[in-house]
Amino acid sequence: MAVDFQLIDRVGTTTPLAARPGATVAQVLMENFVPPLSVTVTGRGDVPLADGEQVQDGQSYRARLIEGYDLGAIRRLYTEYPGEGGHAYLKRRLVFRDDGDLTLEQAPFTMPDLAHHVEDTVRQTIERFRLVRPGEPVVLGLSGGVDSGSLMLALGALIERGVPVDLMAATFEDFDSTYSDTFDRAHELAERFGVRHELIPAGLARSVFHLDRPLRDVLPALMETEDSHQTMYVDHHTTRRTLEVFAAEHGARTIALGLHTTDLLAGLVNAQATGYRLGGIPLRAVGDFSYVFPLAFVPKKELDLYYLYATGTIPPQSPPNPWEFNPLDRNFHYYFADFMQSFWPGVEHWMFTGAAIAADEDKKSFVTCGNCQGSLDPQGREWTPGDFCDVCSILARYDYVKGV
Repeated sequence: MAVDFQLIDRVGTTTPLAARPGATVAQVLMENFVPPLSVTVTGRGDVPLADGEQVQDGQSYRARLIEGYDLGAIRRLYTEYPGEGGHAYLKRRLVFRDDGDLTLEQAPFTMPDLAHHVEDTVRQTIERFRLVRPGEPVVLGLSGGVDSGSLMLALGALIERGVPVDLMAATFEDFDSTYSDTFDRAHELAERFGVRHELIPAGLARSVFHLDRPLRDVLPALMETEDSHQTMYVDHHTTRRTLEVFAAEHGARTIALGLHTTDLLAGLVNAQATGYRLGGIPLRAVGDFSYVFPLAFVPKKELDLYYLYATGTIPPQSPPNPWEFNPLDRNFHYYFADFMQSFWPGVEHWMFTGAAIAADEDKKSFVTCGNCQGSLDPQGREWTPGDFCDVCSILARYDYVKGV
């Protein structure tokens, strides 16, 4: 026996859906690329069934489409995969044609194909958005992880091919980072391409933020407070601001970060949900500094495979810090961003272009934090000179800031 699960569209056409006994109604629909909210499902006697009901062997179910779009034509896009094997990656992009039709472009990549694609995408992004200008130095925040390491590899390959990038890599001193595997990995990557590599001393963050103790002691301490869910944001802001100060000391005003497609899409989702003004992608001005994201159009999966091909080793996954598990809303934004790319391959090309246009139209007026001296968008709030940014306000709340 088998489960009889049929999809009925608006004109009465019936299409069988694959269904596993014991699966929920929602699971059956999702596995067949049918949004559960687009149909009403009934069982024996036309009794409506909730999404959590389990389907039973030998039973019949009907999913009646209640939306007006052509679900069948859209579903077919996701079920047509190239038949040939032997490839490491399938690049997909949903294309909106001039005649209103949809197509799903697909290109099976070998590992060398993928490496060329990643490097070419980074080059095109740099050139199209003018991320790097001749004669202007660029500081790359190089943690030694997969993302920044892949960016170092891609930029290094482009430099070897004659693309002019005046690049310097910088890695933060973290506990025993001078002797750690993370620092060694970062240094090996920079050295491989003859790129200057500097260690940002831990004391610089303490000085910039006027802390009464090292930052490495502040972050775990914050995890014991009612603001523990803010610790990750404190970590990120202190890193970026310290990197700005370091870059300025070396005559640079352009900072390259290894944020990839999912990172940036997750930030856009958060910004849209909260009304937060985020700034441009892949080029974002923050005060006197320009942040550039050459990996904006490279998904994480492509980076992971690229790192494997370029280094010959499985990309290292560092254990996350305790504060990276929370807040869970940020985790959900990343989860949703991955699904966005899965269901709309190439969505970033639309979303990021729109974000860049909005950033151009939104003339920001930056203010300066009275503690770290970082530039920030007040997000429409009243601002008095000398006020602290959100991160410095948290640090001051627990008396970590002194002498300001």
